[in-house]
Amino acid sequence: MSSKLRLNSITFFALLLGFFSCQPKSVGATRNVALIFGYVPNQTAAVIAAAFYFSFGAILAFHVLRFKNWWALALPIGTLGSGIGFIMRYILAEPAHQTSKTIMIIEEILTLCSPAGFLAFNYIVYGRLVLVCVGARHSLIRPQWVSTFFILSDVSTFAIGAAFVVQPEHHALGEKVVEVGVILQSISFWLFSASLLLTYISVRREGLSDGTEVWWRAYQSVAFSSAFIVIRSIYRMISSIEGNTSTVATTEIYLYLLDVLPLMIAIGIYIPFWPGNYITGEDSIVSVSNPEEHKLSSIRTGSRELLAVNGDNGVLRGS
Repeated sequence: MSSKLRLNSITFFALLLGFFSCQPKSVGATRNVALIFGYVPNQTAAVIAAAFYFSFGAILAFHVLRFKNWWALALPIGTLGSGIGFIMRYILAEPAHQTSKTIMIIEEILTLCSPAGFLAFNYIVYGRLVLVCVGARHSLIRPQWVSTFFILSDVSTFAIGAAFVVQPEHHALGEKVVEVGVILQSISFWLFSASLLLTYISVRREGLSDGTEVWWRAYQSVAFSSAFIVIRSIYRMISSIEGNTSTVATTEIYLYLLDVLPLMIAIGIYIPFWPGNYITGEDSIVSVSNPEEHKLSSIRTGSRELLAVNGDNGVLRGS
């Protein structure tokens, strides 16, 4: 229990570090939003995005409470942060606030950094899936350290970049470091996605799973979610490399089509397919070493269930 507590504490502080080390676009005291973004944010789009994030966040928070999956809090918290970020975006579009440095920084931090909670959730789900359901032998990294490893790899470069950015004499260098950080974060998530794929290949090759185990739902959900996060990471990487004045960065529709929409799909999959409902240890192959014995056990279990159903039907007919 104490080891789990230490691991959760490390993960929490890694997320906290990542949130505060995210660096928004450079904001001058007298520059307005149109000069910095290249456009005035669309208020209708911002409200719709906020409404979806808040709705998803409420449902996901309900799942956390219902199943007591406190390890999953990063997801509803990140969703709530994103919703608030788009509310700030709506306010930023008001003529009276278009030169507000404070609102702009809050908006940028929340919309850019809150999705870190989505990535962290996928890392955590994968780690628990490996630990509880499929076994450490199917993971390149020890399952107890999967989430911490990838979260720390995501935030470390941003922390270094932020350390330079806050010093005026190193501001330009800091922006370059942050740019590299975005690329490294993308690569980090691609490596995580590769780990997901390798786990699938390893499990199927071993022959202990027939693909009908309940925990496959959790695997399919996190794999589906990760595919859309990869799309978002490619957009963010291109936007960062090309700079704030590029067409990708200054055209708002790209933000919604390649950032907001993929992220909503990535977290929306967890509304009908909540991982905590499937990562229960049922049908676990963690400690199974003999494929034939496992298959025979599954056949026996299925036979008992079939006999029970037939027995119930017989009682119904007899009544």
